[in-house]
Parts: sequence; structure tokens; C-alpha cells
Amino acid sequence: MVLKNKWVFLFINFSVVTLLFFMRAPVYDLFHYINQTFYIAFFYLFGGLLLWVIRGGFFDSITYSFRRFYHRVAKTADYMEDWKKKPLPSQTVDGRVLKFFLFQGILMNLGMFGMLIYYYQL
Repeated sequence: MVLKNKWVFLFINFSVVTLLFFMRAPVYDLFHYINQTFYIAFFYLFGGLLLWVIRGGFFDSITYSFRRFYHRVAKTADYMEDWKKKPLPSQTVDGRVLKFFLFQGILMNLGMFGMLIYYYQL
């Protein structure tokens, strides 16, 4: 599985950033490379933080309430469906995926901040 080697995937992410930089940047300078890094890093960090909130159980009570309401209001009662035993969102998020997204997002943001410090030192 690709997710096992996070360092190789980080290299792939920076390769994608470089490819996007050469395809989309109007001028080849550090400023536009930092912008392209932000786009990819934001995706990973936002995804990781969203998975962290879901895994923390924030949406569990809302999901349970909607399932209970739907079960009581539904006109076609499906007696084979046991809505109480369905997994809640916090039970479906895998911890490895959460750590992967946070690792990629944090390290790409650290790299971006390093480039920003270098850019503003010039």
C-alpha cells in the first residue's frame, strides 16, 4: 500500500506541486511555487482536521438522531435494517488515514513556511 511509506508520498506531493507550478505559474518564481504548495497542503490539512473532528465523535449524536427520526417517520418500515447497530461516523474513520493526512499537511505547511521565511528574507 502506498500509505505505508509516508516519506515517499511526501516526495510525490512536492513533485505534484512542482508539476503544477510549471503548468500553471505565469512567472517562474518562488512566490508562485509557494502558492502551489499552499493549494496541496491546504487539501491535506483541511482533510486531516475534518477527519480528526469526525473521529472525535462530534457528528455521532447528530447522525444517531437523524437515523432514529428517519426510522420513526419512514412510511416503508424495513424491519431488516437495525439502525441502532450501524457504525457511527467516529467508528468508520481509520486512524492510519487520519495520521497520514495530518502528517502530509503539517510537513507540507512547514515546508511552505520555510519557503515563506526565505522569500521575505530576500
